[in-house]
Amino acid sequence: MKEQTIKTFVKNNRKDNNLVFLKIEPIPSSCCCSHCLTELWINVNDEICPQGPIGHEDSKILVLNNEQVILEQHESGPELLAFLTSITAIGNFINFLFSLSVDSFRKRGAVKVKITTGVITTKQKIVSESIKEIELSNSKKEVIDKLKEIIKITKPL
Repeated sequence: MKEQTIKTFVKNNRKDNNLVFLKIEPIPSSCCCSHCLTELWINVNDEICPQGPIGHEDSKILVLNNEQVILEQHESGPELLAFLTSITAIGNFINFLFSLSVDSFRKRGAVKVKITTGVITTKQKIVSESIKEIELSNSKKEVIDKLKEIIKITKPL
């Protein structure tokens, strides 16, 4: 996560709450930037329009359901950062992003996805982190249901 983006995000939100990050990555690993997964990032940019687009391996502060989040395009996979109080409000966007990512990863030969979730204090220290893997041999609905379970687990941190 770009440090300056986080500082701006925290300063502009005035919330004394921790931040939550959610990241999805393909296994085996492959590049997930907009040059390699063009279709994924075109669809994401269409969804975040007119606030976007998000540039190549860049981050963007977005307003989703009146909550600010950071979306970052990593070579390793998309990542979201939000205040703990925002996770429920952006649930539909998380499902959208992760569903598109799963489709893109499958097309590139991924057999699993790795979901990393965690909490960052407003002083930018990671205080908890969880890594889960989901087999992509399951149906898309099963994969998305498992992703939703992981997000629910993240909420009470």
